[in-house]
Amino acid sequence: MTKILFVDDQDNVLSALRRMLHARRDQWDMEFARGGQEAIQILEHRTFDVVVTDMRMPIIDGAELLAHAREHWPSIVRIVLSGQSEPERILRSMATAHVYLTKPCDATRLTSVVSQSSVLRERLPDAGMKRIVSQIASAPCLVANHQRLEEELLRPFPNLDLIGKIIASDIGMTAKLLQLVSSSFFGQPQRVGTPDQAAALLGVHLLRELVLSARIFEPVDLSPIEGFSLEDVNQHSHEVADCARAIAEMHTTDQQVINDSWLAGMLHDIGKVVLASSMPASYQEAVRLTQTEGCSLWAAEKQVFGTSHAEIGSYLLSLWGLPTPICEAVATFRSQRPWQPDREFLPVNAVHLANELRRDDIVPRRVRRHALRGEA
Repeated sequence: MTKILFVDDQDNVLSALRRMLHARRDQWDMEFARGGQEAIQILEHRTFDVVVTDMRMPIIDGAELLAHAREHWPSIVRIVLSGQSEPERILRSMATAHVYLTKPCDATRLTSVVSQSSVLRERLPDAGMKRIVSQIASAPCLVANHQRLEEELLRPFPNLDLIGKIIASDIGMTAKLLQLVSSSFFGQPQRVGTPDQAAALLGVHLLRELVLSARIFEPVDLSPIEGFSLEDVNQHSHEVADCARAIAEMHTTDQQVINDSWLAGMLHDIGKVVLASSMPASYQEAVRLTQTEGCSLWAAEKQVFGTSHAEIGSYLLSLWGLPTPICEAVATFRSQRPWQPDREFLPVNAVHLANELRRDDIVPRRVRRHALRGEA
């Protein structure tokens, strides 16, 4: 049973939450705290999986509460449920909140967000790994990409199209921007098809603030890890994304499925970036195992970490509130069985096949001919 702590300084809001979520009492163990101080006292005596808090509260506001929770109970899923907040409060919450929901929020939306994070928590049973992933605030990215992005944003008149292309070339940048537009940090949540669209929604002014001041991206140098290249991971991911979109376009006319196939393809290896940037020495050991024992990186990760980049990546994306089809595709693309024509075509089907085709060095423009010959 998922244990959830709801925090608000207004009794009527807490009462409304109790009524709204009454039907979930057989699945959720819920407790309600009146304000940040009471919440911390409860957290010190009970273990919770999720904390959902208002932002504007006296003495200890939501951002302070989540910062405290991140420091002392780092594996807790941290969700903001708040009305209008000042931009400064929102920027502060970005460092500690996984998802930002706005009031009024119906039971369906709240249940969906909490349930998604709970399902993928079960796929990552190791508490230490959960702590590492849940503490990620700034997205690890390629140093060269970060430099190009900063240089463009510092220009008097930045080119938004170029900014979108830079972000779309980097796994970490793509994931972080999707977190911001999929949640309610800056307006209503939006489903986008590309990082370019996400950049356009946020706009140059806000992007400049987020990148240069809030530091939502963290440039990492992973070159000391012999046999691992972040540049190669980014390139492979982009190729899989293009390939997955081409495959999806052959099997469905649903534009949402096509868009999600590209995004899932771009993000399918984000777990590698998380593991390599968070634990470089251990990831070096995993890479060496592939060289000395001839095993796959997947198997080597299991041996070193007890899990793989698929579980790590999907857990991060679920914490950040990305759409379920993308999280599911990242989690299960390796184990996915070949798609059957009598079944619904999903992004995971596209990513599974695209990853296999890229291993065979089949480029996206050849996918259609390859598939029509019956080889896909």
